[in-house]
Amino acid sequence: MIFIYVPCQNLDTAKTIAKLLVEKKMAGKVDIMLTDSISRVNGGVTEASGATMIIMTIDKHIQDIEDIVREHYQGGVPCMATITLYRLNRDFKDWLIASTGL
Repeated sequence: MIFIYVPCQNLDTAKTIAKLLVEKKMAGKVDIMLTDSISRVNGGVTEASGATMIIMTIDKHIQDIEDIVREHYQGGVPCMATITLYRLNRDFKDWLIASTGL
């Protein structure tokens, strides 16, 4: 079981990617949060609003998820960070396995 952290440029992009992942059973659930970020761009500091996804899935779907994110991501290089879970409650774990087709 893993979570994948993916910040997106906007809510529409995050929703498009999330729906595809859940429909294709690559993710059991995707949480989307509105976020503000501050980063260094071209030697200066910039602020931007966007949406961040936490994709809840299983290990075997990582590469396919990365491919879909790259295909639908708008502008720039997407950050896709996998978070290995130390512990996950059994009920949610069982549900996630069942909903991702394992």
